[in-house]
Amino acid sequence: MPNQEIRSFRRRTLALLNLFWGLSKGADYKTLNLCSLKINQARSLEGILREVGGCLKALLNYKMFAFAVQDEEKLTAWVDPRLSHPALQNILKKDFSRTEALEIRPLRQETEAPGAPVAFEPAELLSYVLLDGACVARLYVLPNRRLFAYHDEILQTLIKTLGVALSHRMTVQRLENAAAVDPLTNCYNRRGLDRQLAHQVANAHRYGQEVSLIIFDLDHFKQVNDRCGHQAGDRVLQEVAATVLSTIRKGDYLARYGGEEFVVILPQTKKSHAMELAERLRSKIEKLVVGLPEGRSLSVTASFGVSAVHGDLDEAGLLREADVMLYKAKAAGRNTVMPGLKLCRTAAGQRETAR
Repeated sequence: MPNQEIRSFRRRTLALLNLFWGLSKGADYKTLNLCSLKINQARSLEGILREVGGCLKALLNYKMFAFAVQDEEKLTAWVDPRLSHPALQNILKKDFSRTEALEIRPLRQETEAPGAPVAFEPAELLSYVLLDGACVARLYVLPNRRLFAYHDEILQTLIKTLGVALSHRMTVQRLENAAAVDPLTNCYNRRGLDRQLAHQVANAHRYGQEVSLIIFDLDHFKQVNDRCGHQAGDRVLQEVAATVLSTIRKGDYLARYGGEEFVVILPQTKKSHAMELAERLRSKIEKLVVGLPEGRSLSVTASFGVSAVHGDLDEAGLLREADVMLYKAKAAGRNTVMPGLKLCRTAAGQRETAR
């Protein structure tokens, strides 16, 4: 082929590549602009993450997308597709300087089947840091296509958009939390309980997770107020709430249901484990000695009811089942847990807990 024809062929090829490059870049920026609009319109953290995940899927056709946020001491990670590979958990623990287990939630479109575990090398995983005062967040993505130079600019723009949306969402969340906290006991109030319970039950049905509920009531609490005064009663409520908060996990939720009645929401917890926790709480409250002015002190006991999500049970049904168990505990003489724990022996002679 003559040199002139070779040069002409090269010019045409380069022109086609530039055209393809320009079309691809234009399409990616169009996707980014549309996604940025949807991210800013999202009304929840999971809604924001779904839009970010959709954008990254369109841009990078990712193998894996993960987002982790640490607000105060709680660390939660959302992952799409669902992973069982331990490498990601190890990376998260290292990046957030944690040794204990963390909560990982699946994040995927409802029509998608769970993805197979993704194996990867840590160096392949792109990581972006977002800081928002009281919270620290990181975005992780494992691309499944070749990245061009402009992709870095697109990703940086997406990160800034996510950071702004996240900052706004966390501010709203803090205001909502402040309005959902009982000022006396520093745990959730009825409003906070309703919101958290609806969220946890929805997750249980959506992702097949287990959620249990403990409801407990201080026995003969009216006598405490009548005999020692309402200030003493308030002191008892504060001490009981502090005892429960120091016993449950960081990812569990304690709410003052009304008066001297409390509810504990236990995500990813079997009913049998919730019953064991209820028994520990009952024992701790029974042993609690509440100091009063003038060297006085008093003790209280509590009755417990336990329930767990099953079938299509909603949050009202979950509360109702636990409340029925609470009344059975009171009818059984108070200072007990219903349904009760029993000890049976296995064939090997070892003791195990059963209902």
